[in-house]
Amino acid sequence: MSELQFIHDVDKCIGADECGEICERICPPDIIEYKEEDGKRIPYVTDIELCMKDHGCQNNCPAGAITILPPQEDGRDY
Repeated sequence: MSELQFIHDVDKCIGADECGEICERICPPDIIEYKEEDGKRIPYVTDIELCMKDHGCQNNCPAGAITILPPQEDGRDY
């Protein structure tokens, strides 16, 4: 079985200050780290094992910059 995939589109991300630090409010403590990029504080997940699988950050991201894919067994047939 593959692992949970957390996909963060940095190009879509408007930055922690602009989104009101939604990730920090929704996620468990100490799993978000911020890096300064192009004048924006961009959030990054530091421990995917602690990442909540309820899609809260994906559903609340105002820029649609987060996608969470659940683990898949043996991939997906199309």
